[in-house]
Amino acid sequence: MHDYTENEKKYGGFSPEIEKIVKRNSNILDIGCSTGELAKALSKKGCTVVGLDIDLNSLQKAKHYCTEIINCDLDDFEKLDEHLGSRKFDYITMGDIVEHLKYPEYLIKYLRKYLKPEGSLITSIPNAAFISMRIKFLMGNFNYDKNGGLMDEDHLRFFSFKTAKKLFIASGYQISRCYGKSTVRPLFCFLNPLASIFPTLFAIHIIIIAKN
Repeated sequence: MHDYTENEKKYGGFSPEIEKIVKRNSNILDIGCSTGELAKALSKKGCTVVGLDIDLNSLQKAKHYCTEIINCDLDDFEKLDEHLGSRKFDYITMGDIVEHLKYPEYLIKYLRKYLKPEGSLITSIPNAAFISMRIKFLMGNFNYDKNGGLMDEDHLRFFSFKTAKKLFIASGYQISRCYGKSTVRPLFCFLNPLASIFPTLFAIHIIIIAKN
């Protein structure tokens, strides 16, 4: 069995862009909450957060910021139902999760039942068509990285803006906004103006806000 305890060193579960989108005093299901950094930020906005993750060690840290924690494999829909029942959320957040799933389309479609009619699913997905990746692919370099990043060894799926939007539309959602950002790491903040003008080339992350 894979040791997920190493993941918290690479994935904090926090996206400043997702935190900015969520409105004050909302209730949120944070999928892949890791150690609860997003929940910590959202709690300062009066939000309540249910944190879900596969790693128990990370959840022990997340419980300080979440109103409830759930240990669950995202392929186990029965266990999701067992924990969530008929609850509905203002937002479901997935920061850098979709690319780690074998069949993300099944989960994304299934999550619709947990959204309020006016609710939103907010996701951050690495842009596999980022300019540095295009150059690497052109040079025949398709090497995985053990330390995270766009070619992290844990990534099972890769998305461009076009295929990311297609994924959500095929799952029954309406995309209210899809845009690019490069602010996750301060090192790449200089890319933000370019990411706004040429997102498919210079945005490290694809941000999608989708509604039922």
